[in-house]
Amino acid sequence: MEKDFLELLASRLPLAIASEKFERLWDEVNSAAASVISYPEVNGYIALLKRMQGAYESQYRGSTHMNGLRATPRTG
Repeated sequence: MEKDFLELLASRLPLAIASEKFERLWDEVNSAAASVISYPEVNGYIALLKRMQGAYESQYRGSTHMNGLRATPRTG
């Protein structure tokens, strides 16, 4: 998942496509974190989600919506 995230950041895709891919990846990481919530492995997923949030906001700052997608990922 980390690799997918780094590839997405490096891809320079149009905002609408990047937002869609980011949303799917966010959901995948969030789901993985939820599945190990009671185990130490959750820390790695939480750290990745934090890095994803920060990188996404810095790369797409100022964009609030594209094609109905949120520029800020879901948090739950």
